[in-house]
This record gives sequence, C-alpha cells and structure tokens, in this order.
Amino acid sequence: MSNFNAPVHEYDFLVRHVLAREIQLLNYDVNLTEDFKLVLESVGTFVDEQLLPLALSADEQGCTIKGNQAFAPDGYKEVYQNYIQDGWGAIHTSVEDGGQGLPLPLSFACDEVLSSGSMAFALYISIRLGVYEVIKTLGSDYLKQKYLEKIGTGVWNGTMCLTEPQCGTDLSLIKTKAVLNEDGTYRLSGTKIFITGGDHHLTDNIVHLVLARIEGAPTGLAGLGLFIVPKYLSDDGKIGDSNHVSCARLENKLGIHASATAELVFDQAQGWIVGQPGQGLLGMFSMMKLARIGTSFQALGVAEYTYQKAVDYAQNRIQGRDLINKSKDSIAIIQHPNIRRELLRMQTSISSGRLLAFQTTLLNGLTTASDHPELKKLANAILPIFMAVSKTVCSEYGVEVATAAMQTYGGHGYIHESGIEHALRDVQILPIYEGTNDVQSLDIILRRIFDGKHETVSILLNWLEQQFDDLELNECDQIYLEQSKHLFEQLKETTESIKGNLQQNPFAALQYAKDYLWYVAHSMMSVLWLRVISSLTHSENLAVNKQNKYAEAAFYFNYMQIDTFTRHERLKRANAMSAVLQNFQPEL
Repeated sequence: MSNFNAPVHEYDFLVRHVLAREIQLLNYDVNLTEDFKLVLESVGTFVDEQLLPLALSADEQGCTIKGNQAFAPDGYKEVYQNYIQDGWGAIHTSVEDGGQGLPLPLSFACDEVLSSGSMAFALYISIRLGVYEVIKTLGSDYLKQKYLEKIGTGVWNGTMCLTEPQCGTDLSLIKTKAVLNEDGTYRLSGTKIFITGGDHHLTDNIVHLVLARIEGAPTGLAGLGLFIVPKYLSDDGKIGDSNHVSCARLENKLGIHASATAELVFDQAQGWIVGQPGQGLLGMFSMMKLARIGTSFQALGVAEYTYQKAVDYAQNRIQGRDLINKSKDSIAIIQHPNIRRELLRMQTSISSGRLLAFQTTLLNGLTTASDHPELKKLANAILPIFMAVSKTVCSEYGVEVATAAMQTYGGHGYIHESGIEHALRDVQILPIYEGTNDVQSLDIILRRIFDGKHETVSILLNWLEQQFDDLELNECDQIYLEQSKHLFEQLKETTESIKGNLQQNPFAALQYAKDYLWYVAHSMMSVLWLRVISSLTHSENLAVNKQNKYAEAAFYFNYMQIDTFTRHERLKRANAMSAVLQNFQPEL
C-alpha cells in the first residue's frame, strides 16, 4: 500500500464547517484548524514511519511474561519513548503538568490516527489519560503533586482496574478489599483481570486506579472506594520498592496481541483513596467515560487503515472482465460495480461514525460550559445517549469495514502478511469492552427513555429536530429532510410503545434493545448528514472532495438509513415475538 494518510482533511471539514457551531460555543483559546492540521499530520507521519513497520512483527510476537514482569513486543519501548519525548502523549494535559493544554477532541482524533497504525499501541497511550483526569478532578494535593506530571506526560503509565473473575458488568460483586491504615493510606488485596496495559516494560512505573471494597463499609456499590495503587513506591519521582502488585498472567487473546492484557494480584499493596469513601464508582465512571468515547476513535482508526488498504488493492488488482462495456480485457477490480459500492459503503460508514464520535467529544466539552447554563444542562442530559450510540455504531462499523476490506482482498486478505487479517482480529474487541454494545442498548431502554424524572430520549429528539431550522438545503435535497422527519415521527411512536411495554411487557421492551439503539443512531446520523449537505452547498474553500462527500451523503440516505425500515418492523412486532422467545428452550 502507498503511505498511510491521516484524515486531516476530514477533520478540517468537521471543525470549520459541519460542527463549527459547537466549536464556537466551546470558545477554544487556540486556532483549532491549524492545530488539527499540524498535530494530525505529525502523528500520521509517526504512524507511517515508526508504527506501521512494526505492525506484523508485534502482532506475531505479542506480549511475553518472565517471572512477574510483562514485556511488550520488540521495538515498542523505543517507539513509545519517541512518541512521548516528542510531546504527542501530552497533547491535552495541562501546561502546568507538562502538557500542551490543547483541546481534548484533538487528543481523541490522535487516538484514531494512532489506532490506524496499531490499536494495541494506541491503548498504551490513551488508557493512562483517564487516570490523569481522575486525579486532576478528584485527587488530593498530595496525589496531584506526586503523579499528575508523570502520568500526564506519559513518563509513567496508568491503568483502570475494575473487572474481577466473578464480576464484570455487576460491580457490586467486587471482592478486592481495602483496609485502612493508621496513616490514612490503605492496604489492598485481591485479583483484577482483563487489565489493559496492566504490566509492561515501556515505562518505569505504572499507576493503577483500583476499585475496591472498603473494610467495614456497606454492602453493594455504596461500599466501594477508588484508590491509586502504583506498581512501585516512589519518593521525589524516584522509583523505590515494589508495592506488592504482581502480574500473574497475560491473556491469550484473539487480537490486540501487542497490548498486555493482564491479571494483576494485589497483596497488601499500599493505596491512596481518591475522593471520598463510598464514592468510588462515581470517580471510576469519569475514567470510563473517556475510555468509552475513546473506543469510538479506536474503531475509526482500524476502519480508516483497512479502507485505505482496500482502495489501494482495488486500484491495482487486475481481475475479471469489464461486464459493463463488454471488453475482453482484464480490469482493475475497482471498476466492478459491487466493489465500487462496497468501497463507498466503507467510506460512508467511517464518515458516519466520525460525525457521531466527534459530536460526542464536543458535547462532552459542553457539559462544563459555564457560560451557557441551559446548553450545559442539555449536554449533560443527552451526552450519555451519544456515548452509548457512538460507541456501538463506531465499533460495529469498524468490524464491518475491516470485514469488507478482507472481502475486497479475497484470499490475499485472509493471509497474515496483508495486514487486514490482524486488523480484523484486533477490532473484534471493541463491541465488547468498555461496556458491551448490548449493555449500551439496555442502558438507553432502561435509563434514558424514562428514569423516573426525565425522558432523556425525548429531550434528544427535540434537540435534533431543532437542528432542522438551521439547515440550508437545495430543492433537490429536500427529500432527505422529509425522509429524516418521517424517521423522527416513527421513532417517537416507537418510543411511546416501548414505554408502555416497560410497564406491561418488559420482555418485549428489552428483547430488541439493540434495534432501538440503532433507530436512535440513525436519527442522530440523519441530522449530521443533513448538516454535511448544507455545508457542501453553502461553504467555500472545502478541504474535502465535494463530489465524493456528496456521494457519501447520498449513499447514506439511499442505502444505509433505510436500515431503519427493517428495525421499525421488528420493533412493531416485539409483543408477538416476546411470546415466541419466552417459549423457546435451547437444547443441547
């Protein structure tokens, strides 16, 4: 394949045109257009020159463990240090903590570009930033002084430790115990599994953010605390003794072989509480929020890489006759209608996901927009829906695009050397971690349609419909507007039906939760694509190819949005199918 191209022009289009309204409200004290161009081009060069050359060997070698120490693949330590020393690992952390202080959306865009080079490598960079944010927001002065600069710059790394052998989604089952010491610190004992970057040799120290049950505290979630537990104790930034945190094993996984997914054992490890006892889950959710948003960009990165590979292959692979012009000469497969359609589907899926993901990051910024109290209230209400939808849509589009890339390659894509095979294995984790996509859809049904006080989905739909008022569309594009308005009306009816079923037939309401999430997703994407068309119609000096971008929009409305027809029929028949499903008894 030719050199990897970071999607700089795509982000330029979003920042200056499609989502410029939100950018202006956030009032960033930087030239975001120039920053995006400079940073993404530089990270793209890093990916092309340093990371992609390691992709196949790192996947083949994977991570290894010797004694209680894990090791990332050969070459990763040098590449990690290069990335950190160049300052890219501290893009959005505060200047007083050694960072560059740039907006968080730019950091997420860098996650996408890094994930194109290696999703496994990108995880070492991104996961620690959640630890940084938690300490920055909730940590004591002691913890801030001790850890913020080290973690914020990437000199030290960090992890999030939730899952245990007996509990994943249900965190009330956590058994890791924290016992209070006389000096105000705690001793933690227990086992955590599936810890991304749980142990490695890329940095001198790893700072674990651990959710644990405080001795003597109430049962359930109220008894949990959040603790900083370093791998090594330190004094004045110097590494000291082991803190009794050991790596028991590394998971043997389908993909992301170069990411050390570890089982960690805490044996009377010293920890410092973050925030107040009993509020551990609140602090952990602030880290999970960033990780969940980041998942969308990881998926986009894999999708962008495999799409670019597929385009390059389709342009150069000569195979088959020209069935349209009846020529006997063999042609490049990109000239075949079905291949051309699939490439446009891949590109439109990536653009749709990027619209959702970037809008989500901007809404996240607006949740703290003190200058706009009503907008801040709105953003806090609808952000959880955007997060769930963006995570689900991007991760599933990521799998679909990587699969379509393999189909474009045919048998060559199934071979390891193509680079498609390992990317397809890597992306499979994204619909699973940071809350499975089924859990995301259940969250919308159970907590966002009506939570006892608010009808958040209704708030979302009202806000989305208000976006119609700002659209300037040509007459020929009005059909897409009418199509989207019809979708909205059907979604409102379906939402009311689900609300009734939650009271009368909850099985019916929950069985098609994923279909409902995708219905909501298309309502969001429809508005965003209408804003794309409006931008194409009335904006000048576009960084993107106007003809191709309009083709994407037309493809979305004429091929992808009509997915809602099938989902609407399924949801209409939910009551009938609930009886069928409940009577079904699986047999071995």
